[in-house]
Amino acid sequence: MLADVFDTRVAGAATVEAAVTQTLTEFPAAFVVPLEDKAEPNRADENLLQLLHQKIGVVVVLDASADPRGQAAVEAAWTAVRQALWYALLAWTPDGCSEPLAYRGARVLRLDAARLWVLFEFDAPRLLSETLSATDDLPPFTLFAPELALPTTVLPVLPGNIPLPPLTPPVPPFGPGHF
Repeated sequence: MLADVFDTRVAGAATVEAAVTQTLTEFPAAFVVPLEDKAEPNRADENLLQLLHQKIGVVVVLDASADPRGQAAVEAAWTAVRQALWYALLAWTPDGCSEPLAYRGARVLRLDAARLWVLFEFDAPRLLSETLSATDDLPPFTLFAPELALPTTVLPVLPGNIPLPPLTPPVPPFGPGHF
């Protein structure tokens, strides 16, 4: 259904502004853009259990040359285009996400003499947790232990033959299992 509306006129863009400034000759067209990463507070006391909302947008460009007010293009966006986006994206769970995409709404971005830009927003929830970090190809978090650089040369004996204490690594303030 999405291919019926956009054919092959779907691309990515880094920002909404980059999508809106594209010069297009065929309509409708769509650009997928990242909008926002927003994390909820950690739900666990001593572990990691946090929900991340990865908001993505689909900037749709419609032909508005026949109607300078854009009314026909807006009606098309809120009927056929929105239905095609819903059909393609809702209930789809992207890789790494814990839930399917959810629709968050749409708004008109811009209208000129020939084109109408509409932004459709979707939310891709992702659960961050200790157990899921292994599936993200991240090393497990065990203990923070900063590396200390100690001099490797022997210091000279001070006048008066007072020897310096031996150079031994300092005792770390925290040991295994301290956390």
